[in-house]
Amino acid sequence: MLNQRTHQISRKPFNTFALVSFLLLVMFVFSCKQNRSDDFVELDEPLKDVLPKITLIAPEEKDKEGKPLEITVGSEFKGDGDYSIGGGETHKFQYTFLNQYAVEGNKYIYAVVSYYWGGSGSFYYLTAIDKTTLKSVSQFLLGDRVKIESVGFKMDPSDTVSVSYKERETGTPMASPPDKLVEMDFVMHENQLTDVKFVEDNK
Repeated sequence: MLNQRTHQISRKPFNTFALVSFLLLVMFVFSCKQNRSDDFVELDEPLKDVLPKITLIAPEEKDKEGKPLEITVGSEFKGDGDYSIGGGETHKFQYTFLNQYAVEGNKYIYAVVSYYWGGSGSFYYLTAIDKTTLKSVSQFLLGDRVKIESVGFKMDPSDTVSVSYKERETGTPMASPPDKLVEMDFVMHENQLTDVKFVEDNK
């Protein structure tokens, strides 16, 4: 009788611990759902499986027919193609989709893409991809031959994306490695990927 009562008493702390753990788990799940606003768009597949299917609209350049230059990312996350240089002529270019920095927000996937147009440098763009169409909708030029450090969110998921990268100091030779750290936050504003500070300064 005494042993049975002792066993019942000893179970109470365990039951309390289990209950508190369960409540914390529920609160965590609820908190995650709260972060996923009503604007959250669910992908049909995990992000890693979606990335090769993305269509990029290359910044500024056109195809040989004068239409927006579209690129399917592909499983290699890099490739080449042709862009118009006018007069019916084309020139080769190369692209690299930095999939290791791709992140999923509420409405958009954000990634960094570099383009080499045949000149002296590779140009790096932060790119916003619409999750409903898997097409890029806006790009922001980070710089020429910069070094990407990180891409992420201050609140996850979100549609304010933070980018950390290194660039060269003004006047530094392009052959020198980038060593000046730059940290910027971006948001889609009027359908354009825009520096958050610019949006705040123009309210």
